[in-house]
Amino acid sequence: MCCGWDTSAAAHALYLREKWTGKAISCALDWMHISKIWCTVVRLFLAIGIGCVCTLGCAPGLAIARSAQRPPPPPALHPSVPLAELRCGQYNVGVDVVEATIEQPLRDAWNGAGGGEAGRNAVDALLRRKAVPVVIGPNGQLHLVDGHHHATAIHRVATDPAYGPRFPDYVYVYVIDDLSAYSGQEFWTKMLEGGPVRNEDCEKIGTLHHQYLWPYDRGVLQDPSVNPPPTVPHLTDDILRSISEWARIAKGYRDVEDWEKHHRRYLFFLEFFFANYLRDLVYLQGGDWEHRGGNAKAKHIFKIESGETAQDATERLVATAALSCRDPGALKLPGWTWAADVNADGRVDGDDFALLLSAWDTGVSSRYRMPTSDINQNGHIGVNDIAQVIEKWGLSTDK
Repeated sequence: MCCGWDTSAAAHALYLREKWTGKAISCALDWMHISKIWCTVVRLFLAIGIGCVCTLGCAPGLAIARSAQRPPPPPALHPSVPLAELRCGQYNVGVDVVEATIEQPLRDAWNGAGGGEAGRNAVDALLRRKAVPVVIGPNGQLHLVDGHHHATAIHRVATDPAYGPRFPDYVYVYVIDDLSAYSGQEFWTKMLEGGPVRNEDCEKIGTLHHQYLWPYDRGVLQDPSVNPPPTVPHLTDDILRSISEWARIAKGYRDVEDWEKHHRRYLFFLEFFFANYLRDLVYLQGGDWEHRGGNAKAKHIFKIESGETAQDATERLVATAALSCRDPGALKLPGWTWAADVNADGRVDGDDFALLLSAWDTGVSSRYRMPTSDINQNGHIGVNDIAQVIEKWGLSTDK
């Protein structure tokens, strides 16, 4: 005992005091922590509320600005759009090109899967990978602006009795423009003006621009408000469209992508420009050209010679067509280049010189494989052609 206190009792009292004090402090801390959480929640709701008021009431311009910065959602892929319901952006296709290069992959996909439902699924998968761009016109009408040859190939195979009704007769599309607010002549004017090039997500591709309409039917200018382009099944054959494409492949003029990069303009209808140009220059007798857009009064008339096939005669004609595309008369057409630009890349340089050396002293038969190597068009590749390249050396259509 000390100072009248029992030391064991004092110790116990001290223990109880510390115990309950600690609990009180702990509880106080817990309440403080909970209060902080509630304060944070209240502040959060207040911030959201004030933000909404500011956005909707005090600062409507801010909401508009934020909305404008958000990219538009990509347009949906519209499955199974029947070809019979697609209005075209042109009147003709090159049927020979369709038959020679585009139909076969469709037939292979069908036959490779064994036809039937499996064949339909195989072709459908191919069509999904080759969606085509469309524009929305008056009354929601879809207008095809590219892929006409692809669509024609689908229709031709689908209507071939050998493939039956299970073969797809539709395309997948993506919308690149909505012109449904226009009608009549104003709509077709907008189609001719065109717009920026867009990919399948409706995103602009650089600064490239293209028209949506080719207003010529086998070289004859049309008024689409009176005679609009047909639906896909009613596209007609223009033989000069096929010849023009083969002339491009033979290096008669520059590929569309090269021309686009320099001129910042995309052309869906490049081959049609040269088809119209060549219409008055080449014609094949005996090829039913008079019913396919040919001009029997063209400058160069070709005949199927004795012992020659129609393909042989066409090769001779294409060689002349490719060389004609280099003439001054085609100077203002997109893709034109000099006669000395043998490989049609827009420059006269060592590549052209090398091509001439590889074809040196060859005659007419070899000329058809690389017709533009016969720069002076005399049927023989020699020193005069080399002189032309040297004279034009260093020229570039991109300058």
